[in-house]
Amino acid sequence: MSYPLHTYAIIGYIESHLGEGKLDYARLERQIGFSYAHIRDFFKKHTGISLGQYIRQRQLFASAFELLHTDKSIMELALTYGFSNHESYTRAFTKHMGKSPSAFRAERPLMGKSELADGIYGIGLLGHKERRSDVMMKEKYQNSESTILYGVPKVEWGTYGGSTPYPICLKACTDYLGEDLDYATLLVSCGGAFRFTWNSEEWDLSNVDIYHTFTEGTEETIYSYAAKALGREFSMLDRTESTTKEDFINFIKQHIDEGYPCIAQGIIGPPEACIITGYRNNGNTLLGWNFFQNDPAFGGEVQFDDCGYFICDNWWENTDTQSVMCLGPVIGAAHSTKEVLQTAVTVMTPREDGGYRKGTAGFSAWAKMLCDDTAFPTTNDAILFERMLCQDDATTCLIDGRGCAAEYFKRLSEAPAKGTSVETLAKYKSLSELFSKTKALAEQTWSLLGGWDNMEQRPTKLAERATREKACEYIKQIEALEKQSFNILQEVVTN
Repeated sequence: MSYPLHTYAIIGYIESHLGEGKLDYARLERQIGFSYAHIRDFFKKHTGISLGQYIRQRQLFASAFELLHTDKSIMELALTYGFSNHESYTRAFTKHMGKSPSAFRAERPLMGKSELADGIYGIGLLGHKERRSDVMMKEKYQNSESTILYGVPKVEWGTYGGSTPYPICLKACTDYLGEDLDYATLLVSCGGAFRFTWNSEEWDLSNVDIYHTFTEGTEETIYSYAAKALGREFSMLDRTESTTKEDFINFIKQHIDEGYPCIAQGIIGPPEACIITGYRNNGNTLLGWNFFQNDPAFGGEVQFDDCGYFICDNWWENTDTQSVMCLGPVIGAAHSTKEVLQTAVTVMTPREDGGYRKGTAGFSAWAKMLCDDTAFPTTNDAILFERMLCQDDATTCLIDGRGCAAEYFKRLSEAPAKGTSVETLAKYKSLSELFSKTKALAEQTWSLLGGWDNMEQRPTKLAERATREKACEYIKQIEALEKQSFNILQEVVTN
């Protein structure tokens, strides 16, 4: 959809300020450089819809997306999107969407990215999830200067109740693409909910990073597997000695121009997952969401778009920018429950992988190193802090993952698929209970060092022999529970 330049600017302004109540027309005038009357007439002439109608339409679509993917009240959404009360919002929503906000939330129609103009995407009502054939039928957008995907949900620590960057980013991207899966289902489907890894040779800050989920060196990675589990196309570019900035730019532009956000590692700060939602300056400037964009240590020089996206020009100079990947259109069926359970068995299988103990084999290695007094020199604060980070990462991995696994199996036991046997339902219930117990023990292990308000004391607390002995007791109990869960999973898959 080609429009004059000023129309693009108007659409971009509207998308950037949808959630700010009533739009600031004076600011719009300043940004576009014309009077409101001229902007209104110009917009109607080139789009065929009045500016007021268009703004109201975009606000309603954005609020509808939040109805599906947040627990915000209808009143809260009404005020967020410029309505003075519940009644006026409900009336406008029902007229435009064909059903009330509460009915829309209950029925959960398909919503996701929609092309608003060449190089501008936003949220729209979808007829179906986009397939590769749909993309190929579209006229290719040729302007390589900029493309922005507005409306990609913000990611930060704790989004969706999660604590693992990659699945949080995965959830935000799949929401944008029209999937309607909660965080727990996503983390379970990709196998990340069942992971546990411990480096038996050294205290390793990457111990439980999600990329360790599967066995190293195999064709399957957590990233490609997540796409396969969702039935979506997947592509990925790693940064190697031969990879250039231009390679990264071409990869990003290719997918962003089709309306697909990219997940990258790095861009701002450490090589953790983040989302790229657009580019400017022919790809040299990137926009998106990053867990470290507001951290003074990493994002001190980062600028921000009006919609909240970071704006980053020196992303390639950051050597922690390690890879970029994209989940594309639907190309097949999502994994069945049986395939998900088979993945859980694969991930939990005890094994040694290049010094890493994985699956149920990781817990004894963790406990053994935790009880080694020589690893906790009370005179070295830096080492103690590093040990604490490893300990916290391990417990947080279990709290996040096993909590999601417990929720997933609880649902399977309460809303079983047709033909599920009574015996299998009982096993689902047992798995939910076992994973809940693992989560609770992990929470107790984390709490041994004190709370968030005692961060300075946590490393010292971990150095105390009595604290570590208690932690090892909990870890042994966790190991026993995990072995039980693994055995039941094997039985379910086999039978």
